[in-house]
Amino acid sequence: MPSARASDFQQVARKLGFVPVRQRGSHQHWEHPEGRVATIPVHPSKEISGSLFFQLLKGLGIDIETFNELK
Repeated sequence: MPSARASDFQQVARKLGFVPVRQRGSHQHWEHPEGRVATIPVHPSKEISGSLFFQLLKGLGIDIETFNELK
């Protein structure tokens, strides 16, 4: 099962043109100029895996291969 840290998702989001717009607790909300939105849970000591991993990929609008290339 694939997994990654929040910092990996933040890095990929920046490369795709997303910008952080706000943070509430441990959840950062990112927006893309085209209107797409992604919420990245920021827990430094935990890996993001399972269905949440794939939900984040969907929010970023990419597949796992693109994610691995960009991180």
